[in-house]
Amino acid sequence: MLAFQPHLQAFTSVFGAMRIPADQIHQLEKSAPNLMVYALPVVFAFTLLEGFLSHIGEHKTYEKRETIGSLFVGLGNLAVNLLMKIVLLFGALWIYNALPWRMELNWWMLAPCFVLYDCCSYWSHRISHFNRFFWATHVVHHSAEHYNLTVAFRQSWVQHFKTVFFIPVALMGFHPVVFFVASQISTLYQFWVHTEAIGKLHPFIEKYFGTPSNHRVHHGSQEKYLDKNFGAAFMIWDHLFGTFQYEEEKPVYGLTTPVENKTNPFVLNFHEYRDMLHDIKNSDGLKELLFFMFASPAKIYRHKAEKSVKQMNMVLAEKASGARIIKIEKKGERVLKLAGILLLLILLLSQAVPAQSSTKDTLPTPRTENMLFFLQRDPDANTVIYELNFNKEGKLDDRNPVRGSWIRYAENGKCKELTLIENKFAYGVKCKALGNEEFEIRLMAYKKMPLYLKRSETDNKYKIYIKDEGRDYLLKRVFVRVRGGSFWFPKVEYIDLITVNSASGIEFLKRINI
Repeated sequence: MLAFQPHLQAFTSVFGAMRIPADQIHQLEKSAPNLMVYALPVVFAFTLLEGFLSHIGEHKTYEKRETIGSLFVGLGNLAVNLLMKIVLLFGALWIYNALPWRMELNWWMLAPCFVLYDCCSYWSHRISHFNRFFWATHVVHHSAEHYNLTVAFRQSWVQHFKTVFFIPVALMGFHPVVFFVASQISTLYQFWVHTEAIGKLHPFIEKYFGTPSNHRVHHGSQEKYLDKNFGAAFMIWDHLFGTFQYEEEKPVYGLTTPVENKTNPFVLNFHEYRDMLHDIKNSDGLKELLFFMFASPAKIYRHKAEKSVKQMNMVLAEKASGARIIKIEKKGERVLKLAGILLLLILLLSQAVPAQSSTKDTLPTPRTENMLFFLQRDPDANTVIYELNFNKEGKLDDRNPVRGSWIRYAENGKCKELTLIENKFAYGVKCKALGNEEFEIRLMAYKKMPLYLKRSETDNKYKIYIKDEGRDYLLKRVFVRVRGGSFWFPKVEYIDLITVNSASGIEFLKRINI
């Protein structure tokens, strides 16, 4: 018993701390160093340096409107943190006093506290990507389409909802001051990883620590990068739970549905809540209401897309009896009408940014070497093109011979790959090899109607055809005229299909009045 007593005293010296009276909370607040305030000059100095280097260099990582929006969000977040500090400290103090294993204020406890805090940060971050309620507190951080140090300022004003994920750390009995210092160190660490100015570091560091390269992957919208690298300071959690991905190609940043207003901090912070309330208002029953609140954003997007297609099919069915079709050729018209409906559905499922002054005559005609056909509508600031997809050896990819991509004319003709969601539910294609260098192409938005990719008899180049009664119709361009309505339910006036008669080689226009 006497031999055990020194160990008991050592244990009680660590876990036998006295309760902290509630009236000492202001003194406790003063003893908790505000590292964020001390670090602000350094943070702004490095941000200004990166901005200056971007301005004079060839690689532009700053965009004026996004930078202003990031600064506004960051200033608001700083004010919220100052207001919430006393509230959160009081909550941590309440938990601390309720525990029988309270730890004394020992700074060496900061190391285990920080590691455990980082583990909880991983799960907080991961759940925020798979639960819409918490995604709404995180979406502002992913809304920037340029990756630079100001992205670290884009922290939600309501992110303190996620404090619930860090309660397990507080329940371990760490002193409130140690807990808050660990929290601030975690936040400061994540500042430097938001840059393209730093490339890949030593392989050991890249494997086990949060680095700019690892975090660039997290902000990428390519399929291989989606929902990867949630860790803050350590990547060990991503290795353990199967979410780690090295940076292999330059990420494409931003949301699958871009936010039009890039400067208004209220829009940036609360647009997802606005969309959530709209979905709740239009939900069918309690089950769908809860689904819109707490389901994965990807599942919600898919559900809304499928629902919109069903509603659009009903609208088209109601209008079918009164639709007039201007007949230019009787033969083959049935299949072309189906093609028009097919392409209309694809355009309705798009996430294009509306433009204010696009017209049919002023829409640019894309020119690419391997383009098969393209889709446009008015009003719309963007074009979707379908091209041949070649592998690294320069040969046509047998699995995916056709790929779609954006040309965003509203962003100076910027080209973007289709996102995972767009590929699966809107603009993507499913390809099947038929042999003899011919492929069946099914558009994901309407799989019932096949298109055919094969070599032309005239120039031996691959082209897209629609077949009907043994006759080939070469598809070149589609234009949809929209007059009013809403984004999901636009009022379509007509659809123009620009095709070429393969037998005669004559180009003609098919107009379908809706």
